[in-house]
Order: sequence, then C-alpha cells, then structure tokens
Amino acid sequence: MASNIRVAFVTGSGALLDTVTSVTITDTRVHMIQSSGVGTFAITGVQTDSNGNVNGNIIKYVNTTAVDVNDVYLNELGVRMYGPVKVSAPTSTATTTVFYG
Repeated sequence: MASNIRVAFVTGSGALLDTVTSVTITDTRVHMIQSSGVGTFAITGVQTDSNGNVNGNIIKYVNTTAVDVNDVYLNELGVRMYGPVKVSAPTSTATTTVFYG
C-alpha cells in the first residue's frame, strides 16, 4: 500500500525541497519536523488571498543547545500550510526535515 507522506529537507534558511523531486513543497500539511541547530526556527506556509485574508500557519520553536535535535510529531491532521513552505533557520548549518502530505 502506497503512502502519501513525503519528505522535504533544507540546510539553513530557504524553501523546503522534496527529497525525491527537488521541488518546493506547497499547499500541504506538515505531520512531523526534525531539526538540528541552536536558536529559533520558523517554518512558514502562508499566503494572502485576493480579499486580503492571510491563510496558513507559522510553526516556531527554539533549540537551546548544540546537542538538541528537535523531533516534533503533530496530530494525524497535521498543520495546514498554504503557498510555498519555507524555513527561517538560526544558522546556515542548521538542518530541517519535514514529513508532509
């Protein structure tokens, strides 16, 4: 049985790219996050529609030590993201992996 859960990755800040297709992920649900690095991470997936309404979410968290590897499991519905999903990482060597679908 095939699964609709996929994996995206980025080192430092930027758009999350699917590990198979190398395409920026958009309009999806985030189900799990893994990250390494010290500082504040923000994962954004928001867009403004033609009526000026902002849709989507921002996930923000902090890793406090160099040995932190954040492992966040979200409920079965995940967190809805609109538009391109991007990461703002604290350093250029920080890594972020997202399981989405």
